[in-house]
Amino acid sequence: MTRKIIAMDGGGTNLRVTCISSEARFRKNYGTGVNITAVSSANLVSIFSLVRDDVGIPDYIVAAFSGAGDKTREEKLRQALHYVFGNIEIEVIMDIEGLYRAAVGEARGVVVVSGTGSTVYGHDREGKAVKSGGWGHIFDDEGSAYWISKELITASLKYRDGLIPHDPIFDKLVEFFEMSTIEELVNLTLMPDMKTEIASFSRVALENPTGLARRIADEGIEILAKRTLNVLEKTGEVETIHTFGGSFASAYYNNKYSEMINNHRTTLFTGNVDEILAEQAFEKLNRS
Repeated sequence: MTRKIIAMDGGGTNLRVTCISSEARFRKNYGTGVNITAVSSANLVSIFSLVRDDVGIPDYIVAAFSGAGDKTREEKLRQALHYVFGNIEIEVIMDIEGLYRAAVGEARGVVVVSGTGSTVYGHDREGKAVKSGGWGHIFDDEGSAYWISKELITASLKYRDGLIPHDPIFDKLVEFFEMSTIEELVNLTLMPDMKTEIASFSRVALENPTGLARRIADEGIEILAKRTLNVLEKTGEVETIHTFGGSFASAYYNNKYSEMINNHRTTLFTGNVDEILAEQAFEKLNRS
């Protein structure tokens, strides 16, 4: 009997899908955003129909999506999946839970994300989820690549208004975004993928950070480190903290974060969440 599973890793800019069956393996990035809040149910159905056309109907789907922790959005996603794939078993989880399962597996650990957003997540000894941060770019995300870049842009506008002294990072901002003046940086908010575009500057800012860039980065990293230590208090001690996201590609960021969490052991997760979730689910399906 041929058995087939699909694992999905859905975020604001990409939908990554892995399908594993007894006969084949398929993986594809559909390159389309699946923000459950912003995308209509009709569009979700259209996107999932592309997946169905590629791989057919599976026995089981595990769907890790940004925003799926909210019951209303979870139900919206679940209904669209059932509409396309029929009455099969579907597990909907938060994207951070998907990352946790992929990075930690059946062991105990904590995952720390710092990319376009920032979150700390783990499970306590009873298996209950423990989360700090992840409240979105308007109210939260301190220490993330987006937050660091956004704070530097804010500082550049204060310099333009004569409120703070010049820092060389302001010239790098204008050059990186190919603007003529600091004032033009506000037009970044008009870009379709504003968060990702703004976040991309953090790589440059953290490469050889200026005094201002260090101060802003340190402020955000300190908050993320405090979130980490608070989560560890609730989860209990773990052997490894799994880091994930573009910020941790910076040696400066990594070293400062490690220092602020008392040099706890960390490891950078570089795997594909959808692929690992698919492998885990396929193995479990074949054991049942």
